[in-house]
Amino acid sequence: MPLDSHSTEQRHAAVSEIRKKVITTQLAIVLSIVWILSICFMATHLKNGWVPHDEGTLGLSAERVLNGELPHRDFDDYTGGLTFVHALAFRELGIDSASMRIVLFVFFVFWVPAVFYVASRFCSAYSAGAITLLAVSWSVPNYPGPLPSWYNLFFATFGAAALLRFLETGTRRWIFVAGLCGGLSLLAKIAGAYFVAGALLFFIFREQTITSEQNCQSPARARFYRAAVAFGLAVFLVLLFKMIYKASGTRGLVFFVLPVFLLVILLLAREFVGIAGQNRERFARLIGMCVPFAVGIVIPLVVFSVPFLLSGSFHDLVNGLIALPTRAVRFAVFSPENTAAIATTIPFILPVVLAHECGRLGRAICGVIVCLYGCAVLIFAAKSSLIYGLGWSSMANAIPVLVLAGTAILWQEQRQEKLSSTRQQQMMLMMCVTALCSLVQFPFSAPVYFFYVAPLAILTATVLFASAAHPPRFALSALVAFYLLFAVLPGTAYEKGLRHTPGAQIELLNISRAGRLLVDSHDAQLYDTMIPLIQSHALQGSFIYAAPDCPEVYFLSGLKSPTRHYFEYAEEPHDYTQRALGALERLNVNVIAINNGPEFSEPLASDLQGALERRYPHSEEVGRFEVRWKQ
Repeated sequence: MPLDSHSTEQRHAAVSEIRKKVITTQLAIVLSIVWILSICFMATHLKNGWVPHDEGTLGLSAERVLNGELPHRDFDDYTGGLTFVHALAFRELGIDSASMRIVLFVFFVFWVPAVFYVASRFCSAYSAGAITLLAVSWSVPNYPGPLPSWYNLFFATFGAAALLRFLETGTRRWIFVAGLCGGLSLLAKIAGAYFVAGALLFFIFREQTITSEQNCQSPARARFYRAAVAFGLAVFLVLLFKMIYKASGTRGLVFFVLPVFLLVILLLAREFVGIAGQNRERFARLIGMCVPFAVGIVIPLVVFSVPFLLSGSFHDLVNGLIALPTRAVRFAVFSPENTAAIATTIPFILPVVLAHECGRLGRAICGVIVCLYGCAVLIFAAKSSLIYGLGWSSMANAIPVLVLAGTAILWQEQRQEKLSSTRQQQMMLMMCVTALCSLVQFPFSAPVYFFYVAPLAILTATVLFASAAHPPRFALSALVAFYLLFAVLPGTAYEKGLRHTPGAQIELLNISRAGRLLVDSHDAQLYDTMIPLIQSHALQGSFIYAAPDCPEVYFLSGLKSPTRHYFEYAEEPHDYTQRALGALERLNVNVIAINNGPEFSEPLASDLQGALERRYPHSEEVGRFEVRWKQ
């Protein structure tokens, strides 16, 4: 008997080992296929579309760094880290938009397997492959402008993957890696702080879970720890409320504050229901996660600060990081959709929820309902903006619904204990990261900004549906297929989420610095006409003046800007006319371009406009621009 028992154990071990190898091979094969498809899809879209002022801001900033200037000290910028990377790309690949997009492409290539890894923690290899393709279709290819917000998405995904790995191994070096991702995200754009905040909320949840498991029979209550956590969460919510409500009103509260509020309420409810443990051990456990995370964040920030410290301009860096976002909240505002748009998720979510409670026939019927509704939306979206909006809004407004469902599930688990502790933590992690990173859409909630968080929302939905005991596979497959097809409908950056535009005309932008971008035909004709006109009247290597809100004119023309600001709303209004005219005289500016349709700033003041017309008597109208020169 002992020999037979030993032999049986060996056979089970061998079978288990074979099964692991099969699963590993399957994962590798599916990842390879998905990776290749994603890279090819991205490569075909890499040079499609632009937003002129985005391209100009990024390109001009990188060129100024290449010429020895520093962000914040010499010109406005995001955080500045990405600008140094773009400057390096300019040095190695040439000064044009294509160089910045190649950097974006390289990061995208590494991002795809990270998405697959996260999805594979929750579902099978084939399902993970489908989810990865869906996430890709709702991400960078829709608007491959090399903006910092894409890097916030990349590093949030890398950081979430590292924390998921930490949950599996318990090794704190993965927390450190997640912190590095947070620090690098902050260097791309200050919005990287949202990932950091999401991770901190997750650490509180994990501490609660571990303490509850280890001290379930203990009567002790860590009252000081509880008070400290409650106070910190309350302050966080109040600050978030004030920031969002001031700029976005009630709509902002629903789309941005409500998901975070639900997560905080869950944490507080778990805390006050009664988690056993001593103050010291609970603080030690939480700090044990926060310290390696904080070290990871600080390292890239310290390295980035070195040139500012050496040049005595650290105060310029701090001021720039505070002042620019504050001005953006005041001027660059785009309100979210009407809160009623959340109802568009019902026709998709309700059949899936019902299918979960039904037998085989009921699941089939629910799956057919999803298929028929999805097909109807796809067919009529091209003809009706209203129908197109039903499909778009059902995805773009899903985050509050997902977080509401997830918090309800986790609260029920307090009593039912159907999910493993690890799965609960995985769910909380993805909800925290997604809810906080969705704030990247604030204060400018244009539809295109949803793409910066859409993959995280998709991964959160994946962990929620995968946590069901018997997920309705047919209905879920239909849902994935619909959103995959919907995402690849043609449309330019700002039209995505507004209307379906299968007949949009695009042309090659022939200016050398454009890097052969394919843009709207109107933009191509406008800039292909205006930039050579400006260059023909500018002095060699000289300054020009282009305003308001047209940094692309400087970058595409290769001429210098006389100001540190790219958008005129950032200028100090007092004596601006005198300062602008003085700079033009001092720098011997021979040609100017006046933008008569600025997107953010007000048109030029009448006294400045009149003075410019007198000083630059020759003119030519080019679209919304008025080009004027002296001689």
